[in-house]
Parts: sequence; structure tokens; C-alpha cells
Amino acid sequence: MKYRQLKNLGLKYLFFVLVCSRTSLSFAQQDSLVIAKPLKFDEAILLGIQNNKQLKIANTNLAIAKENVDQAKIAKMPRVGLSAGYTYIGDPKLYEGFYESNITVDYFNHMGFANVVSSVPIYSGGSINNRIKQQELLSQMQESVVKMTEAEVKNAITEQYFTLEKLYRQIEVTKQNIINTDLRISQLKSRVNNGQNLKSDLLRTELQQSNFKISVFRSTNTIELISNYLDILIGFPTNTILKPEVAESMLPTENIDLQQSLADAFQNREEIKRAEIGIKISESSLSLTRSGFRPNINANLILNTEYPAQWPSYVNILNYWAAGLSLSWDVSSFYTLKHRISGDKLEIDKSNIALEITKDQISTEVKNAYVRYAESKENIKTYKKDVELSMSNYKIVKSRYDNDFALISEIVDAELQLNNSRISLVNANLDLIIQYYSLQYAMGKL
Repeated sequence: MKYRQLKNLGLKYLFFVLVCSRTSLSFAQQDSLVIAKPLKFDEAILLGIQNNKQLKIANTNLAIAKENVDQAKIAKMPRVGLSAGYTYIGDPKLYEGFYESNITVDYFNHMGFANVVSSVPIYSGGSINNRIKQQELLSQMQESVVKMTEAEVKNAITEQYFTLEKLYRQIEVTKQNIINTDLRISQLKSRVNNGQNLKSDLLRTELQQSNFKISVFRSTNTIELISNYLDILIGFPTNTILKPEVAESMLPTENIDLQQSLADAFQNREEIKRAEIGIKISESSLSLTRSGFRPNINANLILNTEYPAQWPSYVNILNYWAAGLSLSWDVSSFYTLKHRISGDKLEIDKSNIALEITKDQISTEVKNAYVRYAESKENIKTYKKDVELSMSNYKIVKSRYDNDFALISEIVDAELQLNNSRISLVNANLDLIIQYYSLQYAMGKL
């Protein structure tokens, strides 16, 4: 008997600890939302452009691509080489026969030379110009990547920003329901004590309130997770809890035409521009390969000095210069480049197919975003009507309940229905904003 009492006491203590720990955790989370940092939408976008790490990498790659263009242009500049040397020569010996006798020659032991060689390309079969053009195209490609990355960052910030606001609005609606259920629980406790209601009515209301609190608890956790992701996108410390500042004026009312949306997307999307540049790069690779069929002509200039001028007779200094032209032609290229040219032509065909695939993908994205945007606008009308109907139903059921003509289960269901319809309307309004910006992204306007 004593063991059972101790066991029950231990279970009660464990339950008390769990409740306290859960309560303290809930309070800690509520405190984190209280100290949340307010953030405007325009400010979030600007911070993302300034601080996003992926965008910084894209801009660095663009700077590298521009340096590669300048490096390719240097091939047109003269090449200058300087060489010099010094040699100490021991006194040479002249042998007669098979090492029978020798004569030592007294010779000047020091020998040195220096020369400057310069070469200027006059004609290279177009290879230099083609390489410069190819690097310029790669630089344009990287510029397109920067713009694509910026649009992707903006789109990600937009989605997370308004999803965050959606959670705050849900918590706001649910907290109001918690206040209402608190009032009802206090009333029910009195009515149960007076025998006006069953204990099950009180338990059902307490269960409803518990579900509301769990909903707030989960939404608070999700706010912290999304804030962490948004912090990374905009360059804030990852422990910063963010609070969006969303006004009703941000709800879009623009009517958008599908065909115009597709036309804008084909004109603005960087993916299409990038695919078109890919075709030009493939064509420049073919031109570069074909330049291998042509000869190379260079102008050369040599300045030379030697001491002694000639061994072993003279110990004078000899200076001379020479200028001329040189021609080199890899005649074997007429058959060694055959397969490379065929491969380059196939690359052009592949690039054209990639362009068509990109257009198809963008067309699908635009249509999906357009449908979701139109759907969100219609959803708002439906959910507004649902809130009105749910509110009317709740008022009727509450009046009947207050006059003892309805069960507690009916008012609980009516309140849940009203809560769900309000949250659905909140989600629909913010989904409309998210879908609007998704459509702007698909059109290449974000």
C-alpha cells in the first residue's frame, strides 16, 4: 500500500516537472517572439542583395571572367624576351694522335652574351580574336548568372518573408481563441460545480484549449526556423528572430494577362539569355577550331651582344640586330581537326536544343504561377464568405448554448470552424502576395 502511494506520488511529481518544463519552454519561446526584430520587405530585399553569400560568389566569378577577357586581349601585344649568360672556360688543350701529346692554348677564359628577342603576331588565323570573343561571351554568361542569382535570392526572401508573416497571423488568431476558451473554462468550472454541466464538457473545452496552445507552440518553433533561414539569406546573425511588417496595401490587385506574361518571360528571363549566349559560345568554339587551318605570321626583332665575338680567334665584342618575318603552318591540321569540327557542330545543335528546353520550362513556370495567382484571388473571396458564415453560425450556437439549448460539443465545433476559417483567410491573403511575386519572378521582373 505504501509502495503504491509512493509510486503515485512519484508519477504526480513527474507530471508536475513535465508541465513546469513545458510551461517554461513556452514562456521562453514567447519571450523570443517579443524581442523579435522588425523587418520591412524592401529592407529585406536590399540586405539580401548586399549580403547574400551566393550572390557574392556570383559577383566574384563575374570579376574573374572580366579579368580573363583582359588576359585574352594581351595576346595581341608584343612578346619580349630577355636572355643573358656567363661562362668561364678553362685553358683548352689540343691533342695529337690518340692523346700522345698536347699543346695548351692560352685563351681568354671569360665568355658572356645577352640578347633581346621580340615577336609581334601579325596574323594568327583569327584564333586570337576568337579567343577574345569567347571570353567576352563567357563574361556575358556570368553577368547573366549574377542576375539569375539575384532574382532567385529575391524570390526566396519573398517566400520566406510572407510565410513568416503567415505564422505570426496564425498565432494571433489562435491566441484570441485561447483567451476565449480561458473564459469559457472558468465559466464551466462553476457550472460543473453547480451541476449545470457535465465534467466531460469541461474536459472537452480544456482539450480544445490544449490543441490551441500546441498550435501556437509549433508555429513559434517554425518562426524560429524560418527566421534562421531568412537570416542566412539577408546576412543577419542566425539567432535573430524576425518580425515582418506587412500592410494591407501590399495585397496585389493587378490583373495579369497570361499571353503578356509569357511574352515578358521570354524577353526578360536570364535563363533564355544564358542559353542564347551558350549557342554563341559553341559557334565561337567552331570558329576557333577552324582557325587551326590557317597559318600564323609573326614579326620578329633580335638585339644581340657577345663577348668574345668568336672562339678561339677573337676577343672582341660583337653587337648585331635582326628583323624579319616568320611563318608557321600546321599542314596536318587539315586532317587532324576533322573530328573536332564535327564535335563543335554537334555542340551547336545541342545548345539550340537546350534553348528550346529552357523556353518550354519557363513557359510551364509562367503558366503554373499564373494559375496559382488567379486561384489565390478566388480563394480570398471564398474564405471571406467562410468567415462570415462561420461567425454567424458561432453567434447562433453561442446564443443557444448560453440559453441551454445547445451542447458544449456544438459550441466547440463552431469555434473550431470559425478559427479554421479565419486562419484560412489569413493564409489566402498572404498566399496571394507570395503567388504574385512568384509570377513576377517567372516573368523575369523580380
